Amino acid sequence: MFAVALLALAGAVQADIIQVTGSLSGTTTWHATNEYVLSGKVYVLSNAVLRIEPGTVVKGKPGGTNDASALFICQHGKIYAEGTPENPIIFTAEADDVTDPGDLGIYARGLWGGVVLLGNATINQAADAAGNAASPKYEVYEGLSDIQVNGQYVHRFGGTNDADDSGVLRYVSIRHGGVRVLPNKEINGLSLGGVGRGTVIDHVETYAIADDGFEFFGGTVNTKYLVSAFCDDDAFDADMGYNGKNQFWLAIQERGAKDNGAEFNGEINGSVTGNYQPIANYEVYNATWIGAGTNTAGNRALQLRDYAAPRIYNSILTEFGGYGVRVDAASASHMTNGLLDLRDNLWWNFATNGVALPQVWETAQAAVLFETARSNEVANPMLRGISRTNEPAFGLDPRPAVGSPALTSNRTAPNDGFYTPVSYKGAFNHRNWATDWTALGDYGFLSSEGAGQNPPSAIAPPVQPDAPALVTSIFGGQLVISFASQNGFNYQLESNANLQSPQWTAEGAPQAGTGATLTISLPMADGNRYFRVRAY
Repeated sequence: MFAVALLALAGAVQADIIQVTGSLSGTTTWHATNEYVLSGKVYVLSNAVLRIEPGTVVKGKPGGTNDASALFICQHGKIYAEGTPENPIIFTAEADDVTDPGDLGIYARGLWGGVVLLGNATINQAADAAGNAASPKYEVYEGLSDIQVNGQYVHRFGGTNDADDSGVLRYVSIRHGGVRVLPNKEINGLSLGGVGRGTVIDHVETYAIADDGFEFFGGTVNTKYLVSAFCDDDAFDADMGYNGKNQFWLAIQERGAKDNGAEFNGEINGSVTGNYQPIANYEVYNATWIGAGTNTAGNRALQLRDYAAPRIYNSILTEFGGYGVRVDAASASHMTNGLLDLRDNLWWNFATNGVALPQVWETAQAAVLFETARSNEVANPMLRGISRTNEPAFGLDPRPAVGSPALTSNRTAPNDGFYTPVSYKGAFNHRNWATDWTALGDYGFLSSEGAGQNPPSAIAPPVQPDAPALVTSIFGGQLVISFASQNGFNYQLESNANLQSPQWTAEGAPQAGTGATLTISLPMADGNRYFRVRAY
């Protein structure tokens, strides 16, 4: 069932408000010229495809346990929500006027549900008794009823296809969600239940969610460029044997509502049996976690428990009221066997009044994580600006300042086709990839300084070198070629006798830029020669 109602908006810009209820089958396209309002749970069923154009706004009606608005991409269904930096796709509350950044409270939460992807990848345990006994295991999302729509169990996830493909979310902002559906059960900003690595999740923001920003319920999905801002519970949560690759995460919490920067469980919360397969042995490179900045013991940076074995590298953890990391006894067993690994991370400003404590772990078992060989350093990352308000505006700039120890690392992210192989710590180098398309940017929190979409090389602050202008002269029978250079780039002089030929010949070895003028001397020769300098 796909029910719609059309209403023309008055004013200079005419748009249709389309009410969406029930379920979608076949192929459906939502256009940027319309505004879509979810009424209750909307299901993209098996073999159905939902395409959402860049710049489209999707809103959810308020509701409670039985009528919470949310978008479910069910098993074997697909979503292609591919925005752009200039035209992101926005999911938000019905009450939100996206043209007016001041119409809702900056921390307004729980005004609708969220976005839920349910796939067919592996989970290691389920709270649902029938699902846990099944082969393969399946879970029913957040304790909802195990109902069928058109013959499909729409709340189930889990299976055996770790390469499962639920579609694409790119340049998507999910705002003001997290409505409660059961006691202690809220819909997360983005829920990823048994989602496979064939799914693309990059440049996605969850803003002011009444539960977790992102939660991984098992599965193998990889993610890149995620923002979790001012969410009530954890910025990032994982359980049920999640295994995937992740890079460039930003989390920031506010003082009134927060829990952990990350709560990483290997199995279901409170599991006591232990070591269900697969073990949650996922990776996170280049995260920046900024806590609430208050002296609140429960506000930990990392909570690792229930046999979780994450590997976290080249990250920044700062401004948390509690300890930097708590590892329970079950997860500590994975430190002994080497699966749980934290290395080359910066830790700063925990527990009390801006004091950086040299001891940032909560349990004795975690002390091994701060052995010298692991290069976990207590040092100020020198972020350019930390702000949790937009008055004054644009005070949040999570990039490290010049001279920050975060700008270098002895560890480089793997060059494996997924990771960007950078050797710095945290989610940002000199480029602010989060500012153009997020609520943090729209609402005036995030500075636009250094705006752009791809982090530059760890040694090259500019994305492109300036085109060098060549100056020639003759001195002592030599042709002298001079040009300005920039630090962080190499310069290769090349020559060509015929501009119709694509073949250019290198003249000498490349030279490293110094920030000053480079000079190259060549012997004079008969005939015409053309010269260029290639900067890279």
